[in-house]
Amino acid sequence: MFGPLQVHGAERGPAVGETLIEPQQKHQSRARVHRRQRNRTPVAHLPIRPPSTNGQREVHATIVHWNADQGHLSQLGYHDGRILFQKPGLYYIYSKTCFRYYQYFGEPELSRESSNLGHHMLPTLSPVQLMQYIFLERPNRGSPPRPTTVMKTGSTHQWSPSGYHMSCQQQGGAVALRAGDGLYVSVSNAWMLDPEAEGSYFGTFRIGE
Repeated sequence: MFGPLQVHGAERGPAVGETLIEPQQKHQSRARVHRRQRNRTPVAHLPIRPPSTNGQREVHATIVHWNADQGHLSQLGYHDGRILFQKPGLYYIYSKTCFRYYQYFGEPELSRESSNLGHHMLPTLSPVQLMQYIFLERPNRGSPPRPTTVMKTGSTHQWSPSGYHMSCQQQGGAVALRAGDGLYVSVSNAWMLDPEAEGSYFGTFRIGE
């Protein structure tokens, strides 16, 4: 008589249920990651990039540039001084810029009359006007975006040419933005900007639809 037939070395394949569950779990995991990324709040906080004035003391308003590598950006872009918005909504915008002036050893005092430095007319430091603007650039079909002022602040100070002086300008507010919009900060007397990240920065975060 023959005994029961035995098969040796046969490998057991995965159960049908296991085969179906594994791709489903991967799909659910990818979906959760996608939801987290989609629901992540757009936020930016950028410290100042030390300005390079090349010895020129520009009085008129110029764009401030920020250090995106040492700052924080999430769901937002940055290019050439501008925070770029990818998701529409209501955003809180804030900016702080500190200005300082002190006479370096051996530097001649500025005259009380306007002096011409690097083809830029520099008024006396008494009084000195320190202005900060936040501009909005919105894409326009077939033409370059036209900047629109959304906030501004400033003050005038009676500073003497000698000694140490410092003043900070800051502002913030809610702005409704569209996808593709850009915001940037412009200041007068940018050559006086304090290069320390703790004092000068630009940021935003989304607060509503």
